[in-house]
This record gives sequence, structure tokens and C-alpha cells, in this order.
Amino acid sequence: MKDWLRRYWQILSRPSVHFSLGFLTLGGFIAGILFWGGFNTAMEVTNTEQFCTSCHEMEANPFQELRGTIHYDNRSGVRATCSDCHVPH
Repeated sequence: MKDWLRRYWQILSRPSVHFSLGFLTLGGFIAGILFWGGFNTAMEVTNTEQFCTSCHEMEANPFQELRGTIHYDNRSGVRATCSDCHVPH
């Protein structure tokens, strides 16, 4: 068991041309997954009506105007939100 651990440590502790490309690829892949997850989380949070109307400019005029339209209150009960029109799909 100790020989295996010592050999593994020697491989990791010395610089190697063969492993550096693999570690860079793996590091880039992990960084890409983290960036993608963070980006999607930020998009989900900022695409809510609560976020859009949190600004005093939106709360005062445009949101009050939206409440009087068919997009906000209709017979089907399906309401259009800000991101339906203002975010590319």
C-alpha cells in the first residue's frame, strides 16, 4: 500500500509533459462546468418577475401599466412575465 502511494506521489510531484496536457484539459473542463453552472444560475435568478420589478423605476411605472393589460390578467390564467419578451429564447 505504501509503495503505491509513494509511486503516485512521485508522479504528481515531478513536472511531466504528458500529464500537464491532461491536467490542463481536465482543469479547463471543470472550469467550464463551473462557469456554465454559475451562468445558468444567474440567468435563472435574473429572469424572474421579482428581480425585474425590484428596481424602483420598474415598480413605479411599467409594472403598474402591465397589470392593466391582457398579458397580466387573462381567462387562461397563463401570465406573460418580463423575460418572455425581453430575453432571447
